[in-house]
Amino acid sequence: MDVILIPGFWLDASSWDPVIPLLEGAGYRTHALTLPGMESRDADRSGITLRDHVDAVVDVIDALDPADGRVVLVGHSAGGAIAHAAVDARPDRVARVVYVDSIPLGDGGVINAELPAEDGEIPLPDWSAFGDEDLIGLDDRLRAAFRERAIPTPARVAADPQRLSDLRRYDVPITVIACQFTADMYREFMDPGHDWYPYVDELAKITDVDFVDLPTGHWPQFTRPDDLARVILAALDPEEARPEPPQDGDEAATLLGFLDYQRATLAWKCSGLQPAGLQATVGVSSITLGGLLKHLAWVEDYWFSHRLHGSDPQAPWDSVDWKADPDWEWHSAAGDTPKELFDLWRASVARSRSRIAESLADGTLDRLAARPWPDGSAPSLRWILVHMIEEYARHNGHADLIRESVDGATGE
Repeated sequence: MDVILIPGFWLDASSWDPVIPLLEGAGYRTHALTLPGMESRDADRSGITLRDHVDAVVDVIDALDPADGRVVLVGHSAGGAIAHAAVDARPDRVARVVYVDSIPLGDGGVINAELPAEDGEIPLPDWSAFGDEDLIGLDDRLRAAFRERAIPTPARVAADPQRLSDLRRYDVPITVIACQFTADMYREFMDPGHDWYPYVDELAKITDVDFVDLPTGHWPQFTRPDDLARVILAALDPEEARPEPPQDGDEAATLLGFLDYQRATLAWKCSGLQPAGLQATVGVSSITLGGLLKHLAWVEDYWFSHRLHGSDPQAPWDSVDWKADPDWEWHSAAGDTPKELFDLWRASVARSRSRIAESLADGTLDRLAARPWPDGSAPSLRWILVHMIEEYARHNGHADLIRESVDGATGE
């Protein structure tokens, strides 16, 4: 299947580079777009319109062989409005649209006419122009890299009214990846009596809408690219959210591939359940899916942050009396909501990926943990990765049994 990736303001095709490897690893053909006028800072943007951007997406759809099946559009921010107009133009060619911190823009709406334009283009504003919720995870390094790559957006793309005409657009399924607002907030907005309903009236007309929470700032392709890729994959096919490890990768790529596969398996086994499902047990065992999520969040932080890099424990682990309750993470999980458990686990995984990347940048898999054992010996990064694969694989066996007992769901 072909996946067309549409960037938001100030970005070109390269903004999708951190997301593409997992999508292509799962077998999808990706087409990241650089829209008209966004080729370089020196490009002529004076006459570029919103329709030019929409037509550029439609041209890519038309160039793909219909025999290969319908395409998926992924639009970030303003790219979501462009994706929706492309669906309006080719509703029979699009299988699904994934909106990344974005929603469909209705006929007559504009993307953002309030952004300050200079000579027919909109430069990236100062960071103070954005809300704190936009900038979550976008640290000084990422901000500098973003500004370095930023290309002014054609002013008319932001201010031109959207033009739509084909009601079949409402029948194309969509997934909204909720980054700043939550899925529950969007559902509240869709109540016709809500003050924010005019903002989501086009969204409310779509007949098949899935919401997925990915609590990040406005640019998850920079702050949490792997998590974004997995959410996109899950929107296309839940099992495809588990990309196969590379068959011909080097040692590090192979170990990381198997670890990510096991992580994705845990997420699959725990997904879509209410609190009762996450607290269910099998037989005499006290293990729960919620407990597994919290336990493995702790294990991620323990090995990759505390042991490998020598960092002190952070919340919530820093306030736990482990002597009083050595199994605190298992016991306390019963009081957490599904969202709290997933957020905790995903945040720990994101930290681990960052810590692993730092270690591999400094050296090889031979790097030793900063915190040694009492006898002075220390495990290598290689040992820790193999241990983590074993840890997840063992617990995923538990998860298989528990999930089947909850709702009969099975799968490798």
